[in-house]
Amino acid sequence: MDPDFWHERWQQKQTGFHQTRVNPLLETFWPRCMGAARPRVFVPLCGKSLDMIWLQNLGHPVLGTELSPLAVDEFFRENGLSAVKTPLGSGFVRAESGDISLLCGNHFDLTPDLVGKIGAIYDRAALVAMPPEMQGRYAEQVFRLLPETPPMLLITLEYGAEEMSGPPFPVPEETVVRLFGQAYRIELLSARDALEGNPQLRAKGLSRLTEKAFWLRPKLRPEP
Repeated sequence: MDPDFWHERWQQKQTGFHQTRVNPLLETFWPRCMGAARPRVFVPLCGKSLDMIWLQNLGHPVLGTELSPLAVDEFFRENGLSAVKTPLGSGFVRAESGDISLLCGNHFDLTPDLVGKIGAIYDRAALVAMPPEMQGRYAEQVFRLLPETPPMLLITLEYGAEEMSGPPFPVPEETVVRLFGQAYRIELLSARDALEGNPQLRAKGLSRLTEKAFWLRPKLRPEP
């Protein structure tokens, strides 16, 4: 996706993808899947998601990545947080408040040293923001940044691609398996009709919309 597209969306406040409450699938499945563990969580293409506040309140340090500096500034301002900004290499700026750090820059320019140690991944808005031809590149970047393959809660959308041009883009279940199945055991946690709750997408011509939640657990690796 062209970075200018997303900059323009934030500048024009065309942010219908932003949820004004914590994602119910996160609230339902994250505690069940993570148990008592409280690792540092990676949230790619985070926008100004309230899910990060929820994760922090649960006891997780959070690292988000976001292209738009407007989204980063709005996240901290709207949540009453004062952020310290630090310019980094590769064109990134880190904005940090307490246990929440956001790296502002192009996700595909991230390097492992910028990301650091991560114990879990939460992806609600990243993979579905990628057109099909870029979804493989996105998965490759995840593996490059996090070769230890931490567990992941992945939320996707499925619909007839002929009915609408994304974003959000459809991610069929077979695509999840193709992208991540070699390194992860994939469990389908939930599949629900989401069309009624997304009237803006129905207005674009969708006749069906299925939201799915997957729990990805790293496969055991053989001892060297």
